[in-house]
Amino acid sequence: MQPKYFEVTFSGLGGKGVLTLGQILAEAGMQLFKHVSYFPNYSPAMRGGESECTVIFSDNPIASPLTFNPAHAVVMDPASFTTFEMRLKPGGIIFCDDSVISAKGERNDIEVFHVPASEKAIELGDLQVANMVLLGAYIGKVESVPVGMLERAVTKRFQGTRRESLLELNKKAVREGNLLARKP
Repeated sequence: MQPKYFEVTFSGLGGKGVLTLGQILAEAGMQLFKHVSYFPNYSPAMRGGESECTVIFSDNPIASPLTFNPAHAVVMDPASFTTFEMRLKPGGIIFCDDSVISAKGERNDIEVFHVPASEKAIELGDLQVANMVLLGAYIGKVESVPVGMLERAVTKRFQGTRRESLLELNKKAVREGNLLARKP
């Protein structure tokens, strides 16, 4: 049996939850994989600066937490889309919010997966959960971790914090994103 290996880079502007998505996904991955890596990279600006993180899951040891050419990318702004369209491995998938990024991409050896994340977040009552919709769509499409494991990681991240009131909304956003990715 082929060992499982997943790598994804989340990228966007600071303050949009990019690093939080990576932390939550890494937490979920630890429930299923022997080896998990989370590597954040961000500018010194608290809001509005470039921010990204890479998460890798593997059944085997991970040689390096760094990857210049990830298999998957979840991008939250047009500049990140342009960057990762060029860097993605052939056969990779780039996930983006279709209300923020309308580009179809230039490469024909990758898939651009547009998700109505902002639209769904507004429908749920809070635009800030668009990032969670994208995370749910990512796991729904690539099936790196089951949605239940991701929900447990969301609970662990928000329970007992000042943002605990958003816990159920974030879990619902993950489920909705997961469903969006699974629709034919």
